[in-house]
Amino acid sequence: RVDCYRYIDRAYAMSDAFVDSPPDYTVPYQGERPWIWRSQSGDYRMVEPTPEGQRVYYYEAGSDQPFLVRDPQYAYGYDQGRLAVVYDSVGRPIDPDGDAAERAARYALRAAGLYFAAVHEQREAAYAEAWRERRDDLMAQQRAWADQQARDEDWRAWRDAHRQQEQARWEAERAERAAYSAQVSAQIARDQAHAAEQAAWESQWRQQKQAQQAQAAREAEAQAEQARADAARLAQLQARQQQAQAQAQAWAQAQAAARAQQQAQAAAAAQARQQAWAAQQQAAARQQAEAVRQAQAQAQAQAQARAAQVQAAQVRAAQMQAARVQAAEVQAAEVQAAARQQAQASARAQQQARAEAARRAQAQAAQRQAVARQQAEAAAKAQQQQAQAARQAQAVHERQEVQAEAARRVQLAEHTPPKPPRPAAKPPAEPRAPDKDREGEAPNAH
Repeated sequence: RVDCYRYIDRAYAMSDAFVDSPPDYTVPYQGERPWIWRSQSGDYRMVEPTPEGQRVYYYEAGSDQPFLVRDPQYAYGYDQGRLAVVYDSVGRPIDPDGDAAERAARYALRAAGLYFAAVHEQREAAYAEAWRERRDDLMAQQRAWADQQARDEDWRAWRDAHRQQEQARWEAERAERAAYSAQVSAQIARDQAHAAEQAAWESQWRQQKQAQQAQAAREAEAQAEQARADAARLAQLQARQQQAQAQAQAWAQAQAAARAQQQAQAAAAAQARQQAWAAQQQAAARQQAEAVRQAQAQAQAQAQARAAQVQAAQVRAAQMQAARVQAAEVQAAEVQAAARQQAQASARAQQQARAEAARRAQAQAAQRQAVARQQAEAAAKAQQQQAQAARQAQAVHERQEVQAEAARRVQLAEHTPPKPPRPAAKPPAEPRAPDKDREGEAPNAH
């Protein structure tokens, strides 16, 4: 029964010797990059991520078959490739079932492929950041085994019986790994401090940038508010000007209409007076003609005896009367001609008044267009000033960002730690001497 602890105790001793040092290297394998630790004597520990958690493979020097594979729930001990024992998650031996045997067979097959890749594939440095994120899980598994070992008498008995042998085998490895782990831990601490400092600087920079953006937004809002106030005042001024122009135009039109109406009324009154005077003259002429005819008839009746004299007198009187009638008719014609001239003059005056009103309306329209152009030019100038102010603000903001980026790069360059040595080229298939196998296998301290 005690002999069943040989597999898990050997894996515990190997992990204890590797302490919390980062992986020696990694290789590509079926889409994954397992972490690989190799001891001075050629033993291997490999860790690959799975959907259920980390799976760990342990190999003795010179063997491509693992002696133990551990997943998040169980650990499987192998004797020359065959399943020998199954442990639970903390390291207690349990009775295997069919599922455990099937998983153990799959793990053994994959372990052989992993070993071949670890020995023959191109080695690459493991990312220090990924190791820092997953180191605690691996160390927690190691502590769970240590706690169970302290509680399990059979495991302690096996370990006490083989302690001296295991210590002699792993003492040099543990010392070298501990020194290297301390160096890496110090570097990790410095990286974490630098990361914290960088995060604080970035937070302060973001706060300053947000404050600058808020100030720029406030200034832009103030400028926009001023522009809106200017536009409102300009609109009010335009409305007042348009109202004044409309009132002036209405007054001018009313004045022109009143003058035209007065002129038309005066022309009509003059024409009426002229027509009445002409009618009076015509009536007087008719009355005079009637009186002449009556006098002639009376004269003919009374003085037929004096026919020659009376006839001559009548002829002369008739001629004189005819001359007077003709003169009256000529005068009436002249009055009518004067009335027509007055009417034509009135029509010309009305036409001139309408032309003058149209000219004034055109002049007022031209004046309104000039005022509108001036207002449009003023609005365009205000928009250009606003755009120029926005471009200046943007230029200032971009310069500040460039200066901030330059300062960040300088500070980052001052705090960037030196790069660790690059990993060595792949080793030969055969195990090498302990000191030579360890040359050039430093992990990436990124």
